[in-house]
Formats: sequence, C-alpha cells, structure tokens
Amino acid sequence: MSGKTNLTRWLIMLAISLGIGSTAAVGKSIYVDIDAGGANDGTSWADAYNYLQDALANADSAEKPVEIWVGQGIYRPDRYTTEPNGTGNKYAAFLLMNGVSVKGGYAGFGEVEPNARDIKKYETILSGDLAGNDLDVNDPCDLLDEPTRRENSWHVAVGGEADETAVLDGFTITGGNHRLIGVVPSGGGGMANHSASPTVASCTFVANAAIDVGGGIYNMGSSSPTLVNCVFEGNYAGHGGGMHNWGLNGDSNPRVINCVFNGNSATYGGGISEWGQDSNSSPSVSNCTFSGNSAHSGGGVFSSASPMLANCVFNGNLAEYGGGMYKASGSSVLRNCTFARNSANKSGGGIYVSRSKRLMAANCTFEGNSAPKGKAIACDSGSPREPGNVELTGCILWDGGEEIRNRDGSVIKVGYSDVYEGEAGAYDPFEGVIWGPANIDADPLFADPNNADYHLKSQGGRWTSASSVEPDANEGRWTKDDVTSPCIDAGNPMFPIGHEPFPNGGVINYGRLWRHRRGE
Repeated sequence: MSGKTNLTRWLIMLAISLGIGSTAAVGKSIYVDIDAGGANDGTSWADAYNYLQDALANADSAEKPVEIWVGQGIYRPDRYTTEPNGTGNKYAAFLLMNGVSVKGGYAGFGEVEPNARDIKKYETILSGDLAGNDLDVNDPCDLLDEPTRRENSWHVAVGGEADETAVLDGFTITGGNHRLIGVVPSGGGGMANHSASPTVASCTFVANAAIDVGGGIYNMGSSSPTLVNCVFEGNYAGHGGGMHNWGLNGDSNPRVINCVFNGNSATYGGGISEWGQDSNSSPSVSNCTFSGNSAHSGGGVFSSASPMLANCVFNGNLAEYGGGMYKASGSSVLRNCTFARNSANKSGGGIYVSRSKRLMAANCTFEGNSAPKGKAIACDSGSPREPGNVELTGCILWDGGEEIRNRDGSVIKVGYSDVYEGEAGAYDPFEGVIWGPANIDADPLFADPNNADYHLKSQGGRWTSASSVEPDANEGRWTKDDVTSPCIDAGNPMFPIGHEPFPNGGVINYGRLWRHRRGE
C-alpha cells in the first residue's frame, strides 16, 4: 500500500474524529408506548416509556436532534412514572423544545410492525381530560360549562421558547379547557404559544375550549408557528374558536397551510381570529378550508391584522356579520378564494368590512351567499367617518342580488369582474363604488354549483374534479361542455394566465383560477 494512500486514510479518519465534513445526524430516538411492559427506559418499543412526560424529560438533557416516537393510545400531561395516576394539576402541559420532534401515530408495542405509522389507524391522543370523564357536547359553545371538563388542563401542549425545530407531528389534541381571563397566555386550550414558533404537522385539534382566546391554538407576541395539514374541529373560544393570533407588541405571523377549520364556534372568528395591536402581524393562510364555523362576527375568519389568504374555500359558515369573513381593520389580500353558501343574519354574507385600511380580492368567487344586506361584500358600518378601501379584480359575484353594500362611504373599485345585476347590484348611497373596466353581468356558467364545483364551463375543455375542497384531487376527468362561460379569457390582459391549459389560457379568467390536470 502506498504512502499516499495511507496518508489519505489517516486524513479521513482525523476528519471523522474531529467531526469535519460529517453529515450524519447526532442524537437518538426515544420510544413511548402506554402498553409497553419492559424496562421503561425509552430505548425500544419493548422497553418504551409509558408516559410521554418521561420521554420529554429525557430529550431535554439529550444531545439534539432527538425524535420521540409515540405509540397509539391516550397520554395525559399530568402523568409520569412517579405519578402514574396523575397529579390533577391543571397547569400540566406537554412542553415542546428545540431540536426535538415528537411524532405520533405509530403501531407500537405488541404489533407485528411496531414502526408502522398511520395517524388515523393508530390514533395517538394528547388529552387534557385529566380525570378521564369528559362527556361529549352537541355544541362547541357548551364545552366550557360542561361540568366534567372543569378539572381539565388549561393547555394540552405549550410551545415554550420553541423555534421551527420543535416539531409536533401526527397527534389528536383534545380536552384542553382554559377558563381564566387576564393571565398570559390567556387562552389556548389545545396549545399555547407565547413568543414561540414551533412546527405543527398533521395534528387534529378537537373539542378544546378557552373562555377568552384560542380554543384550539393561541399564538401571542412574536409567535409565528407553521401549521401544515392540520384539522381544527368543534373547538370554542371567545375569540378564535380554532385559532387566535395576537401580535401584541410584536409580530405574530403564523403560516397555515392546507388546514381544515370545521364546525368551530366563537364570538369573534369561528375558525380563526387575528388581532394586530401595536404590531405588523401578517399571517399567511393558504389552501385552507373553512366550513360550518359560526360566530357573532366572522363565521370563518375575523381579522384586525393584515393576513394574506390564498386558494382558500369558505363554505357554509354562519355569523351575524360576515358569514365567511369579518374584516375589522388592517390590510388584507385575498387571492383565488371561494366564498360559497355562507350566511349572515344581518350583513355581509361573504365578507363584512368595517374600518378596514384595505381589502384587495383578486380572482375570487362569491356564489350562493346570503344576507339581508350585502350578499357578497358589505361595507356597512353606517358612518362615513372611517371608510374602507376595497378593490375587486377578476372576481365573480353571483349571489342573487345586492352583491355589494356600501353604506359607510368606502371606496370600492370593481374591475374585470362578473357582478349579478351589474351596477344595479350595488347599494351605494354615498356613491363610493367605482365601476372600472370590463365588468359584465352574465351567468358565469359554473360547472355544478349545487355540488360545489365552480369550474367554468368550456367548449375547449375543463377539469372535472371530485371535490371543490380538493380541486387537484386525482379523481376526475377532462370534460368538454356545449357552452363556454363568458368569464373565460375575459380578464385583464396584463395579468399572467397562471395554470390555465390550452385551448383556454390566452387571457386570465374571472373567478377562481384552478390548477387543471388532464384526466389520468
């Protein structure tokens, strides 16, 4: 063997010993399974910790990164090896920490393939029901007053000082019940983040409550968590049944991606509420669905911040004001969103705008929304002292009459849009509606609005998807119609055409832009 080869090997060994150029991850995996009966040291499924708190304590002192694998079952935050029956401490919560990924949904101990992971089949539950006696309720508004939930944890999980390397993945979080006002954080039955920005993926927040803010999740201060593929269902709070973001003296800019908010209730913001006091909060919400949520103001979303919402669906939400969304203040941008079959008992079936700095909606579709005043959009504070500024570009407003209500002197610009009854479809005593170029009043010819398919009919062809909630679903087919919507290729020729396929696509369409795929 040559001296050169020996020298090369020696240099490689030295580099490895010093950690130079090494890409191997350090740390370890810790196992948790409520049914394991071995050494209870977390080293394997057979010897897994029975309690998640023990694994978190181990991870806290371990070299990072660490992964905690949690087998199917129910885990409560007041239980440890030393307290197997629980302490009953309402302040107990699962604390996330940097460099630690906590993953549920494993088959776990006793299964043929214990490493198999399926978050639905092997449901892993983090429960604030410390006594194990919670009774179900028919209405989320009853969660706080249900006697069996009075002893529950105030928060099931807490972000602590977590950054994006703190991960919670694949759990059902339930039974959180925060009942105190004025304590920081003053909400977050399912999860509370105070100046924390963890990553939360594929988690379901169900039947959590807070008397003040954030039934499912509360993000306060400079908290900017990332939430991906999560479900918020049947939660309740005064503000934000599913989630509340409060950028008090800081920026709360969560990223919410591909999440579902269904059947949550609140006074303000059944799905999400946002406040931006003394901050520049700009939450980002994309590819999310808000359905069947209810509130006094903002059935789906109540916003006093400056969020960006893109590719979202608001369907069947209910409120007194703003069935789909209530815009209180701040500047918001809506792109490619659908507001369908939302209801307001008083004003703003789709969106209610009050004292807003700016609301811009581009390529949004409003169909089947209902309200006594302003079926699609209402600027209805009744006072011209604080008018808003609303811009609608490339939108379809097809709700059956009084699409736009402008009773506070707001400036509402409408261009390249299809509006039911045209200018007559706007109630505008202060003459603040500016009717821009290329507006039409013609049936948009939706493919199947009764089944929530708002694709535009086309003789050239369109994609028929299995569901408007999942417009890119594999199920479906390429369809040619005997008519073509007047909204196809009718938009601003200066705008990019996006994902529209040939033979359509010469000019951007009105209404929501779909990512078409030819049938497989």
